[in-house]
Amino acid sequence: MADFNLAHLEQTSQLVIFQIKNVNNLIAKAWFELELARSDLRELMEIHEKWEEENGFNQE
Repeated sequence: MADFNLAHLEQTSQLVIFQIKNVNNLIAKAWFELELARSDLRELMEIHEKWEEENGFNQE
C-alpha cells in the first residue's frame, strides 16, 4: 500500500512539473505575442499620425 502511495505521489509530482513547464512555455509565448502586438501598434500609430498630418487633421 505504501508503494502505491509513493508511486502515485511520484506520478503526480511529475505531472505537476510537466504542467508548470507547459505554463512557463505558454507565458513566454504570450509575452512574445504581446511584444509583437505592441510593436505593430506603435507602427500603426506612427502611420496614422503621418496620415493625419498629410490630410490636415493634426492641427497642433
